[in-house]
Amino acid sequence: MKKFRITFVCTGNTCRSPMAEIILKQKLKLASVKDVLVTSAGLSAEKDAKISKNSARALKELGYKSYGFKSKQLTTKMLESSDLVLCMTKSHKDWLHGYENVFTVSEFTGLKDVSDPYGGDLSMYIKTSHQIVDICDAILDRILKFKGEN
Repeated sequence: MKKFRITFVCTGNTCRSPMAEIILKQKLKLASVKDVLVTSAGLSAEKDAKISKNSARALKELGYKSYGFKSKQLTTKMLESSDLVLCMTKSHKDWLHGYENVFTVSEFTGLKDVSDPYGGDLSMYIKTSHQIVDICDAILDRILKFKGEN
């Protein structure tokens, strides 16, 4: 059976989209959903950069581990092989116009887009991480409903 592929997109792939990738992967694992692959990428990412320190700290406060994460630049191949591309903001989606599989997290979940915490203090990253948890909960709920498990 073909796996469903979700790609989260932000600017540098060191703050928001890696948090979303890590959180959703763990939520899918806990829900025993094995046929969904989750990744993330940036529109202007530095290849193989580590997750930002404050993103890692915010994830740790929530009980998630971020070790081993390396940033990736979004490619056409990633866009075309993803079933669902979720952008953190409308401006990210605007960069990717013309792809029918691209949505903002707001469009897909009904929640707010995720503003960039880059350069902010830890409390800003923690607030962002909580917003991303809510988004991932909404995504997981949609996946489970689609699969008839909820």
